[in-house]
Amino acid sequence: MTEHVLVVDDDSQLTAFLERFFRKHGYRATIANTAGRVFGEMQKHDFDLIILDLNLPDDDGLEVTRQIRKTSAVPIIMLTARDEVFDKIIGLEIGADDYMTKPYEPRELLARVRSVLRRRGDSNSPPAQDTPAARWIRFEDIELDTLKSKAKRLSDGADLGLTSTEFALAKALAEAAGDVLTRDRIMDLIYGNSVTATDRAIDAHIARLRRKLMAKSDISSVILTVHGSGYKLAAATTKIAEHL
Repeated sequence: MTEHVLVVDDDSQLTAFLERFFRKHGYRATIANTAGRVFGEMQKHDFDLIILDLNLPDDDGLEVTRQIRKTSAVPIIMLTARDEVFDKIIGLEIGADDYMTKPYEPRELLARVRSVLRRRGDSNSPPAQDTPAARWIRFEDIELDTLKSKAKRLSDGADLGLTSTEFALAKALAEAAGDVLTRDRIMDLIYGNSVTATDRAIDAHIARLRRKLMAKSDISSVILTVHGSGYKLAAATTKIAEHL
């Protein structure tokens, strides 16, 4: 099935170009130029990814991201102006999967789209039959379903609402079984070699994941910062295979 991308920007020349560009590279593309159109299109279609400019005529892109995250874990790549460093970090903290600064090269945007969709596709794909793998990974009160790319609390069954990036990060930390993952290693696991990300982007994803994994009664985090090195999971993990 052709993956469907929603491109959101009020620059009609840019969106017309991106629509042609993505279709040329095998994607289905829909255009929206306002926040209102975003939610209208989301009612009509199930998108695989949203490319969202922060400067929209009727609403702020950060607020649009917040509203989307209330009901959907669809991957979001934000487009920001070069000097909006604060907005980039806030965007990641409220649930964006990646960001790009304007001006940008269309081929780099395409690489980031492919990277985000690959993460989503990899996490939703069953392992090869000759490769033993766990269906579920458990630590503390958390269970990761590696087949459905879902995370829930075992105590009450609540879905934690992880985005594809957050799930990939949680899975990488859990599979490291307490070993430290450096930021460079996390970048490689989550973004791949074709895309670069900053340390601050990784830190923002970690901060959001911590909040989602933390039990309401807990004041400590299950993810520890190892200063000068990276991050590790501060809990024992249990892997459970699916019995057919």
